[in-house]
Amino acid sequence: LTYVIDQGPRIYIERIDITGNIRTKDKIIRREFRLVEGDAYNPLLVDRAEKRIKGLGFFKAVKVGRRPGSANDRVVIDVQVTEQPTGELSFGAGYSTSEGVIGDVSITERNLMGNGQFLRLKVGGSFTRAQIDLSFTEPRFLDKNISAGFDLFHKELDLSDSSSYKTRKTGFSPRLGFPLSENIWMTVSYTISRDEIFDVEANASPIAKDAEGTAITSALGTSLRYDTRNHPKNPNKGIYLHGSADFAGLGGDVQYVRVQGEGRAYYPLFEKVTLVGRVVAGHIEGWGGQDVRLLDVFYRGGETIRGFEQSGYGPRDLASVNRDALGGQTYWAATTEVRFPLPYISETLGMSGAVFA
Repeated sequence: LTYVIDQGPRIYIERIDITGNIRTKDKIIRREFRLVEGDAYNPLLVDRAEKRIKGLGFFKAVKVGRRPGSANDRVVIDVQVTEQPTGELSFGAGYSTSEGVIGDVSITERNLMGNGQFLRLKVGGSFTRAQIDLSFTEPRFLDKNISAGFDLFHKELDLSDSSSYKTRKTGFSPRLGFPLSENIWMTVSYTISRDEIFDVEANASPIAKDAEGTAITSALGTSLRYDTRNHPKNPNKGIYLHGSADFAGLGGDVQYVRVQGEGRAYYPLFEKVTLVGRVVAGHIEGWGGQDVRLLDVFYRGGETIRGFEQSGYGPRDLASVNRDALGGQTYWAATTEVRFPLPYISETLGMSGAVFA
């Protein structure tokens, strides 16, 4: 085989024209391109830009094409978008096997004033839980490829049935995120919170009685995320890896190191039938001669392994009346499942079936 390569003239980008964005500002779309007017045309970078624009979640349709420019070595890139609603006011109610009757109200805007910013206020609760969260994210802080945001939260839990006490947590957490590569994202955060164990029952475990009181937690955290999934909500191919580490002891009353990780893999077996594997794990350890508090250890149940009650597995004080759950310093779990569409039910409802182990 003989390959004869004749290099043609280089083509440059004359303009990037954007149409269809009534609410979203041009710069929000334009910054997803790693190209600007005057650069050499690179179809690979244009395809990646189209994928990133679709990933914003602001548009229900995105089409990127090209047409001849004013000269033979010029090309115009046309970006056509169709906007979709990005604000949501949602009311939810239901029944959970771990919490009973649950409900929540949330106001979410994923494209605040057309600037691509995320804002959410959520109030929710049940007979055993009450919480309020305010979250804000600027995905391009100071017009750099850096995200910045904060979370304000207050949460109260009634663990009387499983651990014979109640907890209250109020805090603030600013954060910064930045990409290390096309598919790897790193986040650095700081959290300060006031944590309290109260209303410990008279017949509770002595460990719970000793833990009653209030403490201030000051922690620095970091996380890494690797994501090659072909769809953020309903993927059927790709890998998702997430790992985090938290170091508490920058002031405050608490000293610990906590690491957690999760890995998911998706593989299409047949059309609309997907094999999914998931592994999660975590460990926490005190330092400076301090043991891990009862409030900071891991409590795991049905949210990690299907079928268990709240705090359903792990160490317990069998001598206490409620067989109080004491939490654990290490956990891991693995799941494999096959997902498939349900017959006679429209896919637009977002419901599917699964066989798992």
